[in-house]
Amino acid sequence: MSPLNDAQAAHATPLAGKLSNRAFNALARHNITTVEEVIAAYPERLLKLAGFGLQSLREVEAVFFPGQCYLAELKDGQRPTKKMHGAPLAALGLSPAV
Repeated sequence: MSPLNDAQAAHATPLAGKLSNRAFNALARHNITTVEEVIAAYPERLLKLAGFGLQSLREVEAVFFPGQCYLAELKDGQRPTKKMHGAPLAALGLSPAV
């Protein structure tokens, strides 16, 4: 993601008040302070940020991407993390197969 140029910065929408303090602070620690920067970083870059996990990603999706749910594809042989294993499907943003 490239930093906003002067013209973009003049029209950038501040992130304050749109997310929980935890999600906002995790983004701010990495100099992501506008809605446009969050949208540009979604989803892979956001998930690489320290202190920004799946719960924060789901919050960003609910606010800026209603109805969208990012699911990382597992590579061949890769197993779900311990946090994913045994977690309720709703907590992972999944619904049970019917």
